Amino acid sequence: MSDALLGLSRYLLTLFVIFYTFHCFVVFIFKSEEERTPFYVIQNILMALTHILGFYVLAVRSSDPDLLFICAFQEVMFFAVIILYRMIYPGASRLITNNICFLLAVSFIILTRLSYDRSIRQFVVVAVSLVLTLIIPFVISKLEFLLKRYTMYYGVAGIIILLAMMTRGTVTNGSKITLTIGGMTFLPSEFVKVLFVFFIAGMLADEDNIDEETGLPHRNRIISAVLISALHILILAMCKDLGGAMIFFVVAVFTMYAALKKPLILAGGAVSGVLASIVGYKLFSHVRVRVAAWRDPFADIEGKGYQLSQSLFAIGTGSWAGMGLFMGSPEKIPVVEADFIFSAISEEMGCLFSLCLILICLSNFLMFMNISMSIGDGYFKVISLGLAVNYGFQIFLTIGGVTKLIPLTGVTLPLVSYGGTSVMSTLFMFAIIQGLYIMKRGTQG
Repeated sequence: MSDALLGLSRYLLTLFVIFYTFHCFVVFIFKSEEERTPFYVIQNILMALTHILGFYVLAVRSSDPDLLFICAFQEVMFFAVIILYRMIYPGASRLITNNICFLLAVSFIILTRLSYDRSIRQFVVVAVSLVLTLIIPFVISKLEFLLKRYTMYYGVAGIIILLAMMTRGTVTNGSKITLTIGGMTFLPSEFVKVLFVFFIAGMLADEDNIDEETGLPHRNRIISAVLISALHILILAMCKDLGGAMIFFVVAVFTMYAALKKPLILAGGAVSGVLASIVGYKLFSHVRVRVAAWRDPFADIEGKGYQLSQSLFAIGTGSWAGMGLFMGSPEKIPVVEADFIFSAISEEMGCLFSLCLILICLSNFLMFMNISMSIGDGYFKVISLGLAVNYGFQIFLTIGGVTKLIPLTGVTLPLVSYGGTSVMSTLFMFAIIQGLYIMKRGTQG
């Protein structure tokens, strides 16, 4: 029986994720959360089945039954989150809550397969983060007037944090992106991303600072927003965190366009982006290495093309249903737990599983955009859009990089990759979106 279940596990996991993904989109047919409830319950069941089966396979193939206890603790955490959100925030989006739990479940499965110690550290960070984020929807939906008061502080705080990273940070993989305080190492830019969105929204979309005649913010606010945004991006570029700089740039362009409604912003952003890419290629050697590896990773398969080549081999080897957990060799890919976790999932859980994972992330993005379009307040509309672009573009950079669609940028897959700071900041963003969704439902009666 055990051998048969192990043999069928990769097909069952694929089947579970396909049905889960189907329910991510079928719920958009219905307008009310009440009509969607049966589909959410099915999602909860499929999430639990995926998580439990994944850990069962890990426990058997690693001969470590203690993994089942870890699985049980994680299941308790997932359903505690689902139940607490239903109790504390009955107006919250259950799709977002379910997707958070499902993506984290997949993350724990593959991280445990790759590195038990890192998976435990990620579990602890996630548990703490989920507790902390429980208060965020209340702050967003009930204390909105406080958020608008500190607009300039968000921008100044972001600059100060990034300057601290530039002057006192440590170099990781060629980029100065980490900062150590009190023995704890984290990525400051992950938290600044959230402050950055609030800053632009407050400067350009706060209705209290809009000129009634032109319908636009006062000129000094526009100039300040552009200059401070450019300073954020410049500091990140000087730290050689070009992936982060790209995310900040794209978020700035789209949020400014949403606030000012000037098509010239998009055109200017496109031209500026191309020019910045050329300059970055000329200035930074590691960018030239990544571009060369992207153009032909097999030309120097033992050198600069090794990482991307192994990623492509892993994705191709996994085929549709995957090789099965512990049956592949994802550990051959450098930094596989962070930047290349999508490749590891593709190899051992299959390309169908990976494609469904992309679609689940897409359903989150669509939910974010739906909330943005339905909110009447321009300030919160821009915040929701900014977080949506931040989330969606980071997914594009990560998956595009490991599949050779674009050159590697070194960013993580939200909620799936290893990285305490990344997963914490992403959970903060999701909690903010929940607060906006609750607000939207409240204004609609």
